Amino acid sequence: MTSLRYSAIAAVVLAFCYPWWLKDLLLVKFGIRRLGEPIENFPYKCRNLKHGQLEGCGDMWLDERTRVLYAACAGIQGREEWNPSLSRFNASGRRPSRSELTAIYIDEPRKDGLFKMHRIQQTRYESGPGDGDLDLAGFDVEIVDLSTIRFWLINQRPPYDSDGKLLDASKVGANTTIEVYDYKNREKMMTYTATGKSSALHSPNKIAWMGGNSFVVSNDRSAKVGWRKKLDPLLGGGSLVYHDDWSNSYKTTPKRIPIPGNMVRGQDDRIYVPSLIDDKIRIFQLEQSGSFKQVHVIKMGMPIAGLSTDSMGIIWAVGRSKVDLVGGSSFSSVFKIEKIEEEWIKYKVDKVLEDKEAKFVRGATVVRHDAKTERIFIGGAFMPFITVCDLRK
Repeated sequence: MTSLRYSAIAAVVLAFCYPWWLKDLLLVKFGIRRLGEPIENFPYKCRNLKHGQLEGCGDMWLDERTRVLYAACAGIQGREEWNPSLSRFNASGRRPSRSELTAIYIDEPRKDGLFKMHRIQQTRYESGPGDGDLDLAGFDVEIVDLSTIRFWLINQRPPYDSDGKLLDASKVGANTTIEVYDYKNREKMMTYTATGKSSALHSPNKIAWMGGNSFVVSNDRSAKVGWRKKLDPLLGGGSLVYHDDWSNSYKTTPKRIPIPGNMVRGQDDRIYVPSLIDDKIRIFQLEQSGSFKQVHVIKMGMPIAGLSTDSMGIIWAVGRSKVDLVGGSSFSSVFKIEKIEEEWIKYKVDKVLEDKEAKFVRGATVVRHDAKTERIFIGGAFMPFITVCDLRK
């Protein structure tokens, strides 16, 4: 009788917890009972742009005015060997060309199925001794004028001491900085402008330009290295850092966000922060004090790896079927998020693409939508290509 009583109590507890905790654990974190849909169910025809220069493109930005897609790519092997967020610190394993910014001219197709493209070379930045290459994570772009844009780049380079000696990154972490470059449309070289650095930028993965020299950076981890970082998937540890141009100061939120994905600044100037651990997009508003206030949450039903906006102000999201930090064992989904009411902060979420069998997409971290053609571009830090999807005619 006692065992039956305990079984009944356990059943009641499970029934009570399922709508909240257990359902989240099974569906969101483990993807249990998530069926998924084949890509053929959606009105897109997709193909993969396969080229060594287009491997491991963890972030992209589309200039819809000039019809150029800019991609930050490091190669699959390079991402696997040197990835500070995942505590992979083999600096010698990076590909010889390191990270590259590639300009892809999306209205100029080539006979081989690719687009006209070229690497954007950089003048050497002056951040300190040691390696002068770029090791890119996320980036954002400021439109300066009709022919000039400014790249705000997160650089996760290997650490060196003052004598130029390579340090053990597994003990001290990466040397993370913000590198700023100016670029003229269609040129082959970008020009170094400035470097931003602070101890507050301990694990940056994405940046959002806020006007002037002000910006927001998301730290996806609680620390560069150490035991607390290892517990981040369980305890959370991500944060937002705001750099105020006027005071030249950095202000950080509490380290509570569960491993942020690629955030984005919306056209409403709010910061939208996805999570690779839960299914929430947390929406933050910057207060006059320089602090962030969380004003809303969008429940997506799955972890979200990255967000972006198009020229119409619509937010695009790429999600994963379960918690999967690399993206190798989950399938990807693409969502369109439209604000339908400002006063009560309401949004409409539509799934526009999913690839259950991973025929064209797996491990995506960024999606970019071209409002002119309705074409979608998808990339990922561990994807061996960029995927382009056109609406079927």
